[in-house]
Amino acid sequence: MTVDVGRLRSRLHEALGDGRLRDEPDDLAYYGADRCRGGWPVRPSAVVLPRTIAEVQETVRICAELGAPIVPSGGRTGLAGAATATDGEVVLSLERLSRVLEVDRDGRTLRTESGATLQAVQEAASEAGLMYPVDYASKGSAQIGGSLATNAGGVKVIRYGLTRDWVSGMKVVLASGELLDLGGALVKNNTGYDLRQLFIGSEGTLGVIVEVTLRLCAPPAGTVVALAAVPSDRALLELFGILRRAPLTLAAFECFDHGCVAEVRHHRGSADAPFAEEHPVYALIEVESSAGDEATLEATRDQLMEALADAQEAEVLADAVLAQTPAQGRGLWALREDISESLHRYTPFKADVSFPVAEVAAFLEAFRARVAARLPEIRALVFGHVGDGNLHLNLLRPDALELEDFLARCHSFEDELFALVREHRGSISAEHGIGLLKRDHLHYSRTPAELEIMRGIKAVLDPAGLLNPGKIFRLG
Repeated sequence: MTVDVGRLRSRLHEALGDGRLRDEPDDLAYYGADRCRGGWPVRPSAVVLPRTIAEVQETVRICAELGAPIVPSGGRTGLAGAATATDGEVVLSLERLSRVLEVDRDGRTLRTESGATLQAVQEAASEAGLMYPVDYASKGSAQIGGSLATNAGGVKVIRYGLTRDWVSGMKVVLASGELLDLGGALVKNNTGYDLRQLFIGSEGTLGVIVEVTLRLCAPPAGTVVALAAVPSDRALLELFGILRRAPLTLAAFECFDHGCVAEVRHHRGSADAPFAEEHPVYALIEVESSAGDEATLEATRDQLMEALADAQEAEVLADAVLAQTPAQGRGLWALREDISESLHRYTPFKADVSFPVAEVAAFLEAFRARVAARLPEIRALVFGHVGDGNLHLNLLRPDALELEDFLARCHSFEDELFALVREHRGSISAEHGIGLLKRDHLHYSRTPAELEIMRGIKAVLDPAGLLNPGKIFRLG
């Protein structure tokens, strides 16, 4: 079906009124893509910014009637192209559905519209003396609906799990415009298939998430942060094992290589180094204490120091520094959280992959060797969440290489890379999803039978294929 764009815009304006529809070139470019730059065209036909669930439903009904495809859009912080409109789709932005609606202290739940940012949700929970523990660097702009649509992970999955572990209920607008109310604040609801899980991680291909009820928890009484320098990737895994076996509540175990530290320091314009000597790999460690008083925190520091001393005796730790104040802890965390921004100037090619923890070191060894052999002029930097086996691989564009040529070189390496991921029992996407970026490589992680089932689910919920078409897999 060919969409009459003029009629579509007229119908949407008539139904929604002034201020809800945008079609100026700058707006189309701004709302039409996420942070992934994969070389696709950005060509939405219109941007709709509803303020209510009813307006979302009306938008979807009009698009369904006229056969207009829809790209649901949140904070557009994704890195897989899932929020990119490439062929005249209507971008349905949820940014104006941004209210945190209710916090239930006793039930430990929070109800919010899907356009609220992760930071806004965390702050609302904190004001009630509670915590929403999913956390990642883009929390100031990433929206909660998008975090469900991609099943976002973050830096503390080892302690608190993924987004899907904290979803109590949601409201979803289907491709027909019908509204589903799934779960709410119920703790127990054993009434057949858990439809919530279909929409978590579906990247907007099955429905538009418009409201979310999240579970909350008590915040940790106190935390201790340390930065450890280790001599190798294998030593990093051995250090993790020592800390896992210690009587510690491990909340985070992040890793990054020395190249990442050098880029963060360059980005800051600072000569300060975390250690007097350079080391190949670093681990950012956070442990929780049972109480927040100084005596208990000091006891937790002592336990962590004892575990690190054991690691040093085992020759898997070269050096370490413990934060003595919250400010020092935030400073150590900033070394990890500032990496992505510091690499932005290279327009890096990124791959978000995961493995059983036991495979991480072996994969890294093989990956670095493959890049050196196949792409000798391109630097590879790695950071990630070792505690849950998630690595972020970054190939940096040399100044002398044009972006188009650089992307072509990287894309030519993808099949070899994802075959290596499969060889190490990994997944081609840990927390950023599939979108457009990895659609043609999904077979490295999903079997033909699984893909057939996924297409069947899509056909039931979106028979015309209008919701985020072309994302995750091709329909044809």
